[in-house]
Amino acid sequence: MEAVFIWSYFLSLLWLAFLKKETKFWNSIKKNTQHLIHWTRIESWAGQGIPDLHGIRQGKTVFVELKVIESDRINLSPFQIAWNYKHVSQGGRSFIMLQDLRGRSLYIFPCFLLHCSTSITLKSKPHYKVSWPLASPAAWAAVVDHLFEFPFPLPKNNTKRNA
Repeated sequence: MEAVFIWSYFLSLLWLAFLKKETKFWNSIKKNTQHLIHWTRIESWAGQGIPDLHGIRQGKTVFVELKVIESDRINLSPFQIAWNYKHVSQGGRSFIMLQDLRGRSLYIFPCFLLHCSTSITLKSKPHYKVSWPLASPAAWAAVVDHLFEFPFPLPKNNTKRNA
């Protein structure tokens, strides 16, 4: 019996070691924010370009694309750029949440900055940056507040109101 437990424990550790980096990132986000946001993880087969996460809090929704990097390059597919551009142009909120493993930092970029694959870099403004891993519940709450309260510009076709 004890040998079975040790073997299953070893297999679990091995499985965790080989989890995709984005999956580990998602698990950390979920663990620390699920009491603040109702998250839905969107599988890649659901549609090309659709972000990884959909969240809702107090009637507001947000989409979040997760990225984990170990270099200066942020890989976004043309489908991801197109989806986010269209979503934001209709008044939707979407962000890229990026974990930089080299600098041990978390970045959040609003997708209204997206217009090509190189339009968002670690130096792009505006962005939100904090040290990773986030140590306190207050730090996670600030990330959530940023996702839902950061001001987005009105879409150009919706800036005039009909009388």
